[in-house]
Amino acid sequence: MNDSSLPPRKTKSGTGGVKKGFGLYDWQRLLKASNDLAQRNGEPIREMTMEEISCHNKVYDGWIVVHDKVYNLAPYLAYHPGGSDIIKPWLGKDSTASFEKYHPWVNIEG
Repeated sequence: MNDSSLPPRKTKSGTGGVKKGFGLYDWQRLLKASNDLAQRNGEPIREMTMEEISCHNKVYDGWIVVHDKVYNLAPYLAYHPGGSDIIKPWLGKDSTASFEKYHPWVNIEG
């Protein structure tokens, strides 16, 4: 069975994962148009503690850790194909195990 033969996924609301205007193509356009989606404001990459990361647990300011790297997911949440609700419980936490469970084919190293 391939992806095209699978039934459409349902979220808690009973609809698909993303709203119109928040598909993959829209995300790619945003990436190309943005200078600073990570919102680092030119700051260099630095070490962060889990205590600091745990403070960033809101949809508008959500960070996660995957393989010891910190990601600001706030700009991406609305574009996530599974919807943002599935990621919300992981904001401000190390989500490596969950990421590996649901995305084993993804190489985030580049």
